[in-house]
Amino acid sequence: MDPTGLRMAVFERMEAPVGSGRLRPVLGLRLPMGEDGPMSQVALLANPAARSGRAAGDVQTVVDRLRTRGVEPFVLDATSAREAASAAADAVASGVDRLVVFGGDGIVQIAADAAAGSDTVLGLVAGGTGNDAAEALGLRVGSLEDRVDRALADPVPVDLIWTGERHAVTSCVAGFPAAVNVRAEAMRFPRGPSRYTLATLAELPGMRPGRYRLTLDGEVVELTAAVVVVANTAFFGGGMRICPDADPTDGLLDVCVVGEVGRLSLLRSFAKVRTGAHLDHPDVSMFRAAAVGIVALDARPGLRADGEPFGSLPCDLVASPGAIQVAGALTAPPGRA
Repeated sequence: MDPTGLRMAVFERMEAPVGSGRLRPVLGLRLPMGEDGPMSQVALLANPAARSGRAAGDVQTVVDRLRTRGVEPFVLDATSAREAASAAADAVASGVDRLVVFGGDGIVQIAADAAAGSDTVLGLVAGGTGNDAAEALGLRVGSLEDRVDRALADPVPVDLIWTGERHAVTSCVAGFPAAVNVRAEAMRFPRGPSRYTLATLAELPGMRPGRYRLTLDGEVVELTAAVVVVANTAFFGGGMRICPDADPTDGLLDVCVVGEVGRLSLLRSFAKVRTGAHLDHPDVSMFRAAAVGIVALDARPGLRADGEPFGSLPCDLVASPGAIQVAGALTAPPGRA
């Protein structure tokens, strides 16, 4: 069973002929031609299951808009998160110029991990429930057609988080928010960010702060915390400004720790995360480092990244400066609302 619940629609099939080193479309697809051959090669990775399946009809809109802009995309064939990761990696290895991804943070993470360190530009078209990566990079605004157009804009270098095995885009989360994310993922109603609000209320009775050991650029800190977030970008949990000053171009990770708080105090602090005002809470501490190690001493070991399961603690997280090129990204930290 696909652990993320990702289901992909198949519009066209594609294959890479042996020894060619390039992708070749089948079923009659052709790239726009210039004097010296194809103008560009663009692959599209889409998640029609995003927004509880409501995004399925939008995928064809994305394809149509790309064609209007003179781009005939290779639509990657995948029926699970694992196949999506394999298809994205194959596309990048074959030298595709641009990988356009349509969906939420989960599939954005898959595409970003595939394109990290390569010359392939990532075009991000927001179409999921949370869309925190798109929000942080200024790519969530406008109509769907506007968002597709920005996926063809000039690239901007953006940092990623390296976990030792794969990359994350937005943040890695331990403690109470990880439990909330698991709960929200299992919910079928409501749709949209309000799902995270209800999941928070459902998980609150079982909230217990735990002991952690953090290593921040070699400096060791032991603390009791309900929440530990290591962020590359400002938003998590569907638009909450957990680290409003996080800059995805500074080569550093922002760390937000919500300490030994009670349930009511935690709930109040979470109500302020939408604007970033939680930073004024006396039990909230902020750190910044290029490398962050997390050990759970007596805390829940689960780790989530970009809203997806990402193994368990202990872990070592490292900022990967300029690891990916993102089309049309606006990288200035949003700050408080």
